[in-house]
Amino acid sequence: MGSRMKRGALGIAFAMGVLAPSVAHAMPGPRHKHIKPPVEGVLNLNRASEAELRLLPGIGKGRAAQIVARRQAKPFATFEDVARIKGLRRLVSRLRPHLSLEGPTTLRPAALIPKAGPMVSPPATAPP
Repeated sequence: MGSRMKRGALGIAFAMGVLAPSVAHAMPGPRHKHIKPPVEGVLNLNRASEAELRLLPGIGKGRAAQIVARRQAKPFATFEDVARIKGLRRLVSRLRPHLSLEGPTTLRPAALIPKAGPMVSPPATAPP
């Protein structure tokens, strides 16, 4: 086979995805969102540790570190202060029922209520 023909065949193979050895590794896969359990209670943003902050849905290592770093300079006086942190405005409004700026932290994973199965009636008995 001539070199021109080999290059053409290789080009077609790559185009068809047959010979794409490193392309699959170069393309990012779908991001897997870690689903956190629902929470109940409130979290004091001025006292919470990074680990406690990460209990909230939408807050991972990076956002928890941003919150802690910002409050070390000056404690949060309003929720607007927290919302000014880049990328947190919508999250703060969504999580508002679980956030506080004073008082104790009572946040914990919500008790999961098992789903009740369909009601099954006891078998009917034949009348005597």
